Amino acid sequence: MEWFNGENLEKKQHEAMQLLTVSEDGWPHQAMISMGEVIAVTPNLLRLALWPGTQTSMNMSRTGKATLIAVHQQSLLSIRLDVTSLLALREPVHPRDRFEAQVINIRVDHAPYAEITSGITFQLKDESGAITRWRETIEELRQ
Repeated sequence: MEWFNGENLEKKQHEAMQLLTVSEDGWPHQAMISMGEVIAVTPNLLRLALWPGTQTSMNMSRTGKATLIAVHQQSLLSIRLDVTSLLALREPVHPRDRFEAQVINIRVDHAPYAEITSGITFQLKDESGAITRWRETIEELRQ
């Protein structure tokens, strides 16, 4: 879980992960989450910061479950999470719905005949602003 240490965000700025939840009508709901919105508190405990009031936040609050999908070191990771809401901070720099997530299971998928070369990547429109916001978000997740 060192990858989720909240450090070296400049090097991780292009990496995105899928955060899967289940909607009220029983269908999978997919959202993206960046490396600046997740931190490992311990090897088995993550904290996540989501934009307030999103469908993903509502789904996680309702079900207490999520799956984080990421590509790391040529492997596809499927990380099952048992999720609980954290109390809101008094005066956050960036208001977020904050969650603590116990890692229930990590499934590592790779094929012996092929290498996974990338996952979801993106280009930030305002690198400096986004990375500053991520650093501040990570610091708030540590609280």
